[in-house]
Amino acid sequence: MFHVLDDSIPGITNIQENTLSIEVTSTKSGAFVEFLYAFPANEKEYVFFPACCYKGNQFCSLKKNYPPSFSPEEASVDMPVTITDVIRLEKDGSGKIEVTTGDVSVPCVGIYSPEHSKGILFFTIQQINGVNLGLSYEKGVIGVSYPHMRKEKIYRWPFMHERSDSGMNLEKGQKIEIPYRLLEFPCESMQEFYRVFFENRKCMGMDDSLPKILPFNEQFQIQKDKFNAMNWREEGGFYGVGTESSAEQVWQPGWVGGGMSSYALMKLGGPLEWARGISTLHHLFRTQGESGFFYGTADATGSVVRDPSGIDQGLIRESGDVLYFLFKHFRLMHDRGQVVSQKFEDGARKLSDAFVGLWQRYGQLGQFVNVNTGELIVGGSTSGGIVPAGLVSAYQYFKDEKYLDVAKAVAEQYFHRDAVHGYTTGGPGEILQGPDSESAFGLLESFVELYDETRDRIWLERSIFMLHQCSSWVVPYNYCFPAASEFGRLHMKTVGSVFANVQNKHAAPGICTLSGNSIYKIYQWTGEKAYLQLLREIALTISQYMSTDQRPIYSWDVPKDASLLEDNTIRVQPEKLPQGFICERVNLSDWEGERCVGGVFNGSCWCETSNLLTLAETIALLEQEMECKELR
Repeated sequence: MFHVLDDSIPGITNIQENTLSIEVTSTKSGAFVEFLYAFPANEKEYVFFPACCYKGNQFCSLKKNYPPSFSPEEASVDMPVTITDVIRLEKDGSGKIEVTTGDVSVPCVGIYSPEHSKGILFFTIQQINGVNLGLSYEKGVIGVSYPHMRKEKIYRWPFMHERSDSGMNLEKGQKIEIPYRLLEFPCESMQEFYRVFFENRKCMGMDDSLPKILPFNEQFQIQKDKFNAMNWREEGGFYGVGTESSAEQVWQPGWVGGGMSSYALMKLGGPLEWARGISTLHHLFRTQGESGFFYGTADATGSVVRDPSGIDQGLIRESGDVLYFLFKHFRLMHDRGQVVSQKFEDGARKLSDAFVGLWQRYGQLGQFVNVNTGELIVGGSTSGGIVPAGLVSAYQYFKDEKYLDVAKAVAEQYFHRDAVHGYTTGGPGEILQGPDSESAFGLLESFVELYDETRDRIWLERSIFMLHQCSSWVVPYNYCFPAASEFGRLHMKTVGSVFANVQNKHAAPGICTLSGNSIYKIYQWTGEKAYLQLLREIALTISQYMSTDQRPIYSWDVPKDASLLEDNTIRVQPEKLPQGFICERVNLSDWEGERCVGGVFNGSCWCETSNLLTLAETIALLEQEMECKELR
């Protein structure tokens, strides 16, 4: 039962089914109202704030500046899950979580108690009169407040800060009504908990209409022209991941698009894109280490950027993405009657064997590996979530049973060690081992590929569970941005945007870095229309975040040539993102400060690769479904 906790505001409380309400009986400034729901707890419950806290983020924590990385003293093969200083409970379950509804993909707090075989899901809405609600949890108590009130700490990257929200003026006679839905249900497993969450993530009836977007062929033309003009590195001979104005990270394998965008450009483009895609593969193999794994960065000339320490760390996720997408390239080449060169096949086999050797030596794939020696540097995490999918492809291509055997073993470990406990971790290379959507979607891809190959129903069941868990990172409604923000000006719709991780607290256009076609396969196998709807929302929202000449997007950046007016104020002409740019920021949260809510920086990001992959793999499937629906 909810009750109101409000020592500062005398009021008449009325709690009706699905509505929490209070009438303020005296005026107060800097105030808030908080309703609480308590249940018996032993601090061993699974605490869940979608896209914000998984298992209460009750992991080891380190304070790190950006980009965070493990020092040699901190790194170990058998290290526990270790995250940065983000919103979390303590490892023993003590402490308090206080966030706003902008910090979560769904305004929801969930609890799963294995001891009591019970699940609880509390849902509410984003905002009232343009002000976000607050959500909290402490020792078995769920709280919802208006306005949002973080009384102890506020998250501002990179650390939690000792400060609080200011509240607002509440007037005598003002009525505050907070819609909600509280679900209490028997729950025997994490799979059941996430199934109920998935089925009810839209239960508050908030607007989930899809945006109007450019025709798909027009989208591709813009993206293709942009990649050829800005991402193509003539000297190195590859499609890079930076722009012509960026000297950093011009090549990274996997993760942010290196060796992935080339596949989509080859599939949808013409002779120029085909030739440049093949050239990109040649460059890719120039960056393969002796161990079989790939170096993490190269400059515009294609030269590998080496670590001054002599220990070249490779992110397992990056080489995993490469493995999976190499075989996509190969299949495309076979389909077009093109011969795959022996060099490419040898490199793909060398990488496949590197993963097999790593598993056989350590019994895990870990997170970071020494590219020179193949030795594991940082263990743990689900960074290699997509590796089993790549090994399934290696088995299909090379007809070697060991690749399928290791794919199954790795996927089994990820399921029992990570996913079934309600989290996956360490997909991005700059979050330490925080829970994230990228490793979750990578693992989904692996479960789907394993079922597609083996037809063993256990992998279908795990695919469905993983899809439900992945959905917790996806925004199911359209966020109300401040009217003065760039996204407010453009009436941006957030439905289908995907939160990155618990550290970088922004949603983003698309899955990093996949098309989502694995979701379509699950829809085909099950006939569950809610899965198709999830895919439609993810796939069709990406391109609205693309800046075009007809509808430019302006950044929050202050140009270098900003001029001073006579009163010493700055005349700021916001920077316009070039045509084809898609920034990764869909900021619902104020993690970068309030001015950045509904805004972007002037940057070209991996989301462009996600859009290309979506156009290459998913859009035709969705169009086909629409045609079938019309025929029916």
